[in-house]
Amino acid sequence: MDFIEKKTLVFQLYDEYERLVQPYKIQAVCEKGCASCCIDVGSVGATTLEGLIILEYIQGWDRQTIKEINRNLRENRNDKLNQVLARCAFLDQEQNCRIYAVRPFSCRRLYSVRKCDGQGAVVHRQAVMVGQKIEKELQKLDADGCSGHLSFILHLLERELFRRGYLKGSWKVEDFRDIIESYELVVHGDKL
Repeated sequence: MDFIEKKTLVFQLYDEYERLVQPYKIQAVCEKGCASCCIDVGSVGATTLEGLIILEYIQGWDRQTIKEINRNLRENRNDKLNQVLARCAFLDQEQNCRIYAVRPFSCRRLYSVRKCDGQGAVVHRQAVMVGQKIEKELQKLDADGCSGHLSFILHLLERELFRRGYLKGSWKVEDFRDIIESYELVVHGDKL
């Protein structure tokens, strides 16, 4: 299966999740610009497949914006490595998500039925269980890849050798063991 087919399946899984949790999310108090989950949670997870979708999405952005995003991603990686809560690199000045249309599943599954106010989201147990099922399906779909913090996944995908090998299904864990271990990435499927 090629990237385009997998990308289609990723969005189908996102849609399935939304359909299944719609009765619960209808009670959500989240609103545009809140960004509590993007700042206070400190971990935006993604698969390599989701990382590629994001990279494709931002490819046409102007150079200045990409430069700012890359700076934010570096800061985000450093914060995560130093175990500091890391503000998502894709938040703009108004606390809006610049990649909302292609945000990873870890973002899509977050909502709260009460105002967070720094205390964290309150999510229905049923929605959490559905989210776990969808997450496993995403990892299965990305059998040749990894999961981890978004800025770490994007950093791995910056490496041409990894990206080309990933797209061909031929990269070797031992070639990237230093990044995988230092970023504590989870390797999927047959790559273990």
